[in-house]
Amino acid sequence: MIHRLLIAVEHPQKPRVVTPFPAPKIMDLPQFQGDHKESLYWGTYRSNVYLGIRARTPQSLVAGLMWLGLKDGRYFMQHVCQDSDELKTYGWTCHNGRDYGRQMLVDQDMTLMTSFLKSKEDGSGYGGDWAVRMDVQSEKSKLSEEMQTVHLFFYLADEDGNALSLSRETLNIRENSLLPFGSQADVGSWNLNLESMDDLEVHYSGFRTSHIHNLSDLVQQNLGAQVRKFGRLQLSDTTDDSSKILVFQILGRFSFRTDVAFISGTGVKDSRLKERLSSLTA
Repeated sequence: MIHRLLIAVEHPQKPRVVTPFPAPKIMDLPQFQGDHKESLYWGTYRSNVYLGIRARTPQSLVAGLMWLGLKDGRYFMQHVCQDSDELKTYGWTCHNGRDYGRQMLVDQDMTLMTSFLKSKEDGSGYGGDWAVRMDVQSEKSKLSEEMQTVHLFFYLADEDGNALSLSRETLNIRENSLLPFGSQADVGSWNLNLESMDDLEVHYSGFRTSHIHNLSDLVQQNLGAQVRKFGRLQLSDTTDDSSKILVFQILGRFSFRTDVAFISGTGVKDSRLKERLSSLTA
């Protein structure tokens, strides 16, 4: 066996020649350009996380959702899809083709329903706008006081390494809160807005790193420091200089619903936000 292996190494076979088919790539055909290509620009293309949004470009704005789970009396962050999370149900359904989708996660005693919508209006940036609705319900009517509070974490990061600007306005999501804002070469001016009619509390933290692979750890470290210093399970309401990632913690008690909308293009206005949110179905 060893002799035969040595012979194989000494006289390697030449690789088979593969000749490409003499035709244009499918995605380069005219019917896959223009409006069709633009309509696919934004989407839930991050398959390794429960809910992740990005554009079909190498360096994109990236958004996603995390939440705190409670198991054996200990909190743990749920972000990346893995069997150890032991979700009872996790599924995704699409409606109206590629423009609308709904996702349901059942985590122990909590049901989290997320809806994703994108649309293109006059004045929108390239790829249009998108919105996410997060609907949190409880499967059980009687839960411990600790389990009554839900911690959601919605974040936005820039893979191109640009610093994100954070609105310094009071986070009053009943009146519509402007969160981060900025400008991209492809989509123009943009802002991210948060709104809810429920009684919620919002905190935030900004991180200078441009890598999101360890974002769960960064958030947990920030929470842990706050617990040790002040006994509060909430983000620090601080940002690093030139933060590349902004995380927003949404705290509420069962049951509640909140919306996040990304509005892009010239003349970004609150009225356009209202239109996006009103088009989301319950």
